[in-house]
Amino acid sequence: MLSSEHASEATADQATGKETPAEPISRPTAAAQPAPNPLKDADLNHKQDLINKLKQAVDAKDWRGGSSLLHPTMNEWKSIHTWHIPEEDQLWSAFQELRHTIYVECGKECKAAEAAKEKICQEARTLASSQNWKETSERFHQLMDEWKAVGTVGREANERLWADFNGSRQKFFAARSAHFEKINQEHERAKEKKEELIKKIQNLPVPNDSWKTQQWREQSNKIHDLMTQWRAAGQANRKDNDKLWEAFNASRQAFFEAQHAHFEKLDQVYENNAKAKRKLIETAKTISATMDFSPQNTQTMRDLDIQWKQIGFAGAHTDNELWEAFRDAKEKFWIEKKAYFEERNKIRKERSEAAIDRRKDQIAHLQQQIDHLNAQMNDDTISEDYLVNMRTWIQEKQDRINELNDQIADITKKLS
Repeated sequence: MLSSEHASEATADQATGKETPAEPISRPTAAAQPAPNPLKDADLNHKQDLINKLKQAVDAKDWRGGSSLLHPTMNEWKSIHTWHIPEEDQLWSAFQELRHTIYVECGKECKAAEAAKEKICQEARTLASSQNWKETSERFHQLMDEWKAVGTVGREANERLWADFNGSRQKFFAARSAHFEKINQEHERAKEKKEELIKKIQNLPVPNDSWKTQQWREQSNKIHDLMTQWRAAGQANRKDNDKLWEAFNASRQAFFEAQHAHFEKLDQVYENNAKAKRKLIETAKTISATMDFSPQNTQTMRDLDIQWKQIGFAGAHTDNELWEAFRDAKEKFWIEKKAYFEERNKIRKERSEAAIDRRKDQIAHLQQQIDHLNAQMNDDTISEDYLVNMRTWIQEKQDRINELNDQIADITKKLS
């Protein structure tokens, strides 16, 4: 036959979940003090130990731990012999009270845990569509830790909430995986493109000292174009990208270092040429300032032109400036020389014309004398000897006229 505590357990569990102590069974009073019973004492101590286990959970407010003790301790309690004594009923009452406290508090805790997991699910649903992969991934890991820390809320609720939470997790991590898979594919395409660009830059001609400026410029443009394509190719993964860049940039730098050295050397040549041309400019300015248009200075100015051409290029901007200065110095000399000789020719012409006029006047005067002598020769009174003299005078004057005409012709020829 079951004890009162065992008979009441089923009714309590079915009704409210709270076990109530059974009515104690009255026992006949004994007139004499009962003898010690080691078995009874052991059973009572055993029941007290079970009570102490539950009390430890209650004192620690470890409702989940206490809940896990409810069935084992009840089963263990049932296995202990019932002695049907008042002390045993007191133990049963304390045992049931502790069980009830644990059951109620555990229920409250389950509701709080369910609310906490609902909140986790709500945040997880919000995060499921996030594309902030790193921070959201870290947050999902934190939510999982929080989920585990909350604990169980009962099988049915737990399965429902887990399906909700895990569905959000799977949605996010599936999207994250797809995103990084796409990135990996893009990285692979970028790697292939950059490997192709490396081959192109490595296959470009190796520059040498014989290259003209145009060749340097053309290759520089090609490398800049390859750099533009490199940027447009996108990023490979970091490990590959660093190695690819080292290979590509090594060829880039090798060219630009060679180009820098070439043009640095060329700049020195240009500077030396510029110095030589400035010296020619100063020489031209000095000669122009002397206003000495002697054949020697004139030849020197012509020689300066030859030397200028022999010196060579001095750089686009500098060479143009120097040429302007050199041309100005030369033009000053040639303009001044032209003006000088024009003035000289003018004076000479004036003098020559005056000389011609004087000779013409002399010729006119001599012609008058000849005409006068010719008129006198018709006079019959003039002696033959005098006529001979007159003819001599006429011839002398005619010879002088001829001489003067020759001088006029010579002067005129020199003027033309």
